[in-house]
Amino acid sequence: MFAGPRLNDQDHAPAGMDSELYIDGALHVDGVSVDRQQKRQIQKHQNPCEQLLRVLRKLWATQQTENIDREKNKDRYVRTTLRELGVYIAFIVVLSIITFGMITTNMYYLTTMMNNLFIGPTLVDSTTNLTGPSFETLNKMEDFWPYMEDIGIPGLFSETWYNNNPVRDYGYLLYDNKLLGVAQLRQKKVRNNSCSVAADFKQEIKFCYSTYAPGLEDKYSFGPCENIPTGNCSNSSFEYSSKNQLFSLNTEGLVSVYDDGGFIQTLDDTQEKSLEILSYLKANLWLTRGTRAVFLDFTIYNANINLFCQIRLIFEFPAVGGMLTSSVFRAVKLIRYVTVFDYFIMACEILFVLFVLYYTIEEIIEISNLKMAYFKSIWSCLDIIIILMSYVCIIFNIYRQFQVNNLLDNLLLKQDQFNDFNFLCYWQWQYNNIVGVCVFLAWIKIFKYISFNKTMTQLSETLSKCARDISGFAVMFFIIFFAYAQLGYLTFGTQVNGFRAFQYSVYTLFLTIMGIFDFHSLQQAHRVLGPLFFLSYVFFVFFVLLNMFLAIINDTYAEVKEELRNAKNEFEISDYVKQGYAKMRDRLKLKHDRISDIRKALSMADLNRDKRLEFDEWRTELKSRGYAEEEIENMFAKYDSNGDRVLDEHEQRALANDLLRQNDEILREMEELNQTTKKNVPVNNVNEEENERIPSAPRLQAHDVSFDEYNALAQRLDTMEKAVGTVLTRVDAVATKMHVLEKDHVNEQNQLKSNLNSFDDESDSPRAASGKDLQFNPGQSHA
Repeated sequence: MFAGPRLNDQDHAPAGMDSELYIDGALHVDGVSVDRQQKRQIQKHQNPCEQLLRVLRKLWATQQTENIDREKNKDRYVRTTLRELGVYIAFIVVLSIITFGMITTNMYYLTTMMNNLFIGPTLVDSTTNLTGPSFETLNKMEDFWPYMEDIGIPGLFSETWYNNNPVRDYGYLLYDNKLLGVAQLRQKKVRNNSCSVAADFKQEIKFCYSTYAPGLEDKYSFGPCENIPTGNCSNSSFEYSSKNQLFSLNTEGLVSVYDDGGFIQTLDDTQEKSLEILSYLKANLWLTRGTRAVFLDFTIYNANINLFCQIRLIFEFPAVGGMLTSSVFRAVKLIRYVTVFDYFIMACEILFVLFVLYYTIEEIIEISNLKMAYFKSIWSCLDIIIILMSYVCIIFNIYRQFQVNNLLDNLLLKQDQFNDFNFLCYWQWQYNNIVGVCVFLAWIKIFKYISFNKTMTQLSETLSKCARDISGFAVMFFIIFFAYAQLGYLTFGTQVNGFRAFQYSVYTLFLTIMGIFDFHSLQQAHRVLGPLFFLSYVFFVFFVLLNMFLAIINDTYAEVKEELRNAKNEFEISDYVKQGYAKMRDRLKLKHDRISDIRKALSMADLNRDKRLEFDEWRTELKSRGYAEEEIENMFAKYDSNGDRVLDEHEQRALANDLLRQNDEILREMEELNQTTKKNVPVNNVNEEENERIPSAPRLQAHDVSFDEYNALAQRLDTMEKAVGTVLTRVDAVATKMHVLEKDHVNEQNQLKSNLNSFDDESDSPRAASGKDLQFNPGQSHA
């Protein structure tokens, strides 16, 4: 009954804040005038399915699907934008929780410990007691065997404590990292005569081994298995084994890229037996001149932190001779759900799937509405990329869970075999990278929802305006840049590591722009061309081209900033919140005024003061105050419990108590709103005394009005209109009362005259009966 106050048209709150209000006696629903009969017909013709579809469509209402006119429906545009932003922030929070739930600091510590165990130690010459090379500085083929005997295999097993007492369980690294299965050595070879020897040297050079390539790979048995049919040799390490996985992964080394398969030797589950296998390989010359790479693969699991680490040590033997080493450490979390926090992550993953489905439906709706125009927006393309990457993450997450379970089941059954976690760890690593990129793009997309603020659009406006100038400048820049890259590669590629290949030359020159360079190496490569190359590059690229690029950006930014200085934001979030608080306060005030108006009407409606309020008296009083007929009827019927169309003293007291209770509730809500406003939102007051204490804004030109002055004037005008409206209402009420009183006074006079006439008739009747005629006397009549 008392859901909202009577409002003037100018006081009407925005749509979405109202439910059903009477404005000047007319029903308004969500700010739109609706006839009661029309509303009943609309509700009658709408079936539940249509209403459900309409509600569901509101869930996916966006700026694109609703085609909102920002100028005409500003409030609706603001609400839609804020709703989109709120949902998207929830999506980012869930995605961030999932991402950071997969990556922990322990991954860094685990890879660091493994690096210190296999990469950091140095060889020691037992005869001279001199320190030799470490893993990274191994440079000869014969260094492979000492490294494996002194560092590689001992590092795989922690069989004694620091007091030389044997440990209880074998197969642990650093006592806490379980070796899953056993380690494996795999060799890649190329066949003899895989390269072409110059005609002048064919008589002298009988052996030629090219750089590794799949088409040049040697797959013939050798050593103890030479001249033995395939499959009959007792030692499989001298027989070629093809790749055993449908989707194998290539291994990228420093020199070349190697596919799966090769000559494979599986080590044992103890250090002693593994050293015996290594001695057998060394004695039978397992490494040959055709060897191009050897891989030591193994996987560990640390139950303390629930992490897997797949390790691959790569020994490459390039065609130029010698040996190069590299390593791969991948610490991943394959068993995802162990602790309570892991199950919280699982709940977030379920929410993530729901969010992806939600945005998929949203994009489908937008594409169906906008057709090809949808793909013209960069934000729409970004939405598609994020959704596709999210589906890739979801699919791999499910695949990883099943695959890990299968691998672990096989591991429990076969402890003495090599378990290849390379494929799974590699794609888990890529999954982490994809999720990281997805989070990055998701954060960038926030600019889509905050573009209504002119400050937030400076970056996009600057880039869009200078795109053409930058494109033309980029052509000139890369012509000179790639010219220097080719010059550096051709001139210093044989001596300087940073220019050993064209792609490394490009990378080195980019680092030079950032201030990272090795001038000493260039000077050693050539005393004249080195310094000349460096100084000319710094002058043309760094001092000229780079500063031209910055000048283009700077000039465009200054131009954009000047344009945005006089531009007005589409809307300010703070202003919108302040406006919401102000409108809520106005609505509560108008509700309070309305209840006060009804309470006064209740006290004045009983004209005859008989403590019985008839419906005609109630209707006349409220009609004079501008209430609608149906509202008057409903309000009266609510408290007319016996239905006699009269409110007795008890029913009037119930109405008065209800009005008093609602008045107290509104006052309490107004007090809470005022306290919240003081704490959170500095809402401007319109009182003249407070305005006098506020320092006035600086004087502007005659045709300019500041935003603060405009707000102050608008609020004062609204206050004046409300005051005038209240005064007019009171004047109408007084006029109505005067009319009623005047009508009652006229009725009383007429009643008095009729009583006097009847009295005169009664006094003249005896004379008429006696037959005495009255003579007409003008003088007496005049007297």
